[in-house]
Amino acid sequence: MIDNSESGCLMHKYDERDVLFSRVSLKKGTKEYDEFYQKHPEYREIDDTLRGRNFRDALKGSSYFKEVYMPLLNQNKEYIKQVFFAGYDKEVASKRVPLGDDFVDQLKVITKYFGATDVGLAKLTDYEYYSHLGGLSEELGFETYGEKVLPKYKMAIVYTVEMDQEMINRAPHIEELLETERAYVKVAEVASKLTMYLKGLGYQAFGNNSEYYLGPMVPIAYDAGLGEIGMGNHLVTKEYGDRVRLGAVFTTLELPVDEPIDFGLEAFCKICGLCMINCPSHSITHKTRKVNGRTFYKFDDQTCYNMWLKGGTDCGTCIQSCPFSQGLDLTKVNRMKDNPVLMQELFDKHLKKYGRRNYIKKPLKIVALKEENDGRN
Repeated sequence: MIDNSESGCLMHKYDERDVLFSRVSLKKGTKEYDEFYQKHPEYREIDDTLRGRNFRDALKGSSYFKEVYMPLLNQNKEYIKQVFFAGYDKEVASKRVPLGDDFVDQLKVITKYFGATDVGLAKLTDYEYYSHLGGLSEELGFETYGEKVLPKYKMAIVYTVEMDQEMINRAPHIEELLETERAYVKVAEVASKLTMYLKGLGYQAFGNNSEYYLGPMVPIAYDAGLGEIGMGNHLVTKEYGDRVRLGAVFTTLELPVDEPIDFGLEAFCKICGLCMINCPSHSITHKTRKVNGRTFYKFDDQTCYNMWLKGGTDCGTCIQSCPFSQGLDLTKVNRMKDNPVLMQELFDKHLKKYGRRNYIKKPLKIVALKEENDGRN
């Protein structure tokens, strides 16, 4: 750790091995398991209860329902694998196309053309990278656990992909999981297309997606000015709340970068707190903490994942609960910073319209089988 003189806080590198999905993938008796829990004994007992279990196995519904819909989910990792390698394997053109600073706007338009909802650029320092990979690239056929990450790229093109509101508002049921998976596929497609494009221009590039990250997406997306960090530790955008998924392409191309934005979210979250109130596992708290100069909230990843194991989806209730995810008046959002009266007005209007959360029980047509029995009735 080193002292960050600008923020007055200690800086440390993120380590993907600390991520819950990496931890619960460790196998008892292995060198990696022993070394990690010697360093972090506080995680061992509960992690062991979560280990080796696939949350999708608990998906609600009849056997016929699962036979019909599980293939919709199971195909995604194979598809992401294909689009990942399309970008990963492409050679960098030998002749580099010179691009001036005025190419920034065009690059953002191109990224949206590839399927992104919003785009920002962030400078990459050593502290935007993971120190080590956590072995989460198994689906791609890579053995990456413990591998050191070399910070060879200078800039990140960070983007969001919007998730459908009708699907998310069925959380925590299967529609939410289907939409999460669809968005991750779109994130991978954008990453691969943009990676191939940049390599075609003569610049090194690496597409981050759900199967392989070189760094954590939320801090980088915050740096790129795409939103602020909400109480659920998701990136919250003004237009779509945290009803987005994040992707990024790291590249040697260097252009002017964006700056973090502050539209008053931290103060709004103190008024709201609906993600914390509605969280079925009580994993979200209002207690803030500083990580590398950014404000995050204390969060229990173990109780959150245990809820996934009980429900068979990745829940999504916190996303559904956020007023920004349901849509707020942008003209007022743009004026709400340092204006608690306006924030309260926005919150009260949301409560009047939706209540604690805009939960829609009726299944969407895509999963409305008569044989279904997922506990909604």
